[in-house]
Amino acid sequence: MQEPVVIVGGFLSGPTDYRGWQARLQAAPYKRKTYVAQIDRAQWASRDDTFRPQIAAVQAVVARARQETGSEKVWLVCHSAGGRIGRLWLGDKPYLGSKCGGHPFVRGIVCLGSPYSTEEPWAVRSSGFANQNYPGAFYKELKYVSVIGKSVFGRPNGSVTERLAYQTYRTLNSRDAQKWGDGVITLDSANIPGAENIVLDGIYHVALLGRPGYADSRALNTWGKYLLPAQI
Repeated sequence: MQEPVVIVGGFLSGPTDYRGWQARLQAAPYKRKTYVAQIDRAQWASRDDTFRPQIAAVQAVVARARQETGSEKVWLVCHSAGGRIGRLWLGDKPYLGSKCGGHPFVRGIVCLGSPYSTEEPWAVRSSGFANQNYPGAFYKELKYVSVIGKSVFGRPNGSVTERLAYQTYRTLNSRDAQKWGDGVITLDSANIPGAENIVLDGIYHVALLGRPGYADSRALNTWGKYLLPAQI
């Protein structure tokens, strides 16, 4: 059996939001047994900036995936804030009492629209901890991939979509929000030093109203190549 995939969802998401992702990764050509971290909307909405419940959920689902498949390692596929949770869990150092040290059990991590640098008040502490202790593609034995969509330029006086993006981008960088991103996360914020950083034109942070997201076939064909059998 191929090494399983663990999906770590994004802010205000729930496990059911990733059923489509799970189905695609379990079908050909990937055929990966796929699990979703059980992080519900209430845990995100609590604005607990320690993110300890989310880290515990990753710990639990990876343990389950390894036990049920007999695989030594998994792949992490992390959407949005899930990338921050994944990077914290990989690290050796305990984070505010949370059990970490997951990197020996991981083959690689794919971050999709995940901020690496941010000024978000509810994320500064966790991001700062991860970036200080595990900067960039820290664990050399892991494959790090960061994918970001280029679909909306933030403009304070642009269209409704551009204005909304501008306001969101300001939470990442209050000094310069007039830049490209996926409507929520900017290109530069998602850049992980030393990782394979990929920019996808026309991909949005969330698939909504016909807009293609990170599980769209075009996007999946790009980052999904790391999950093909030949990549083992």
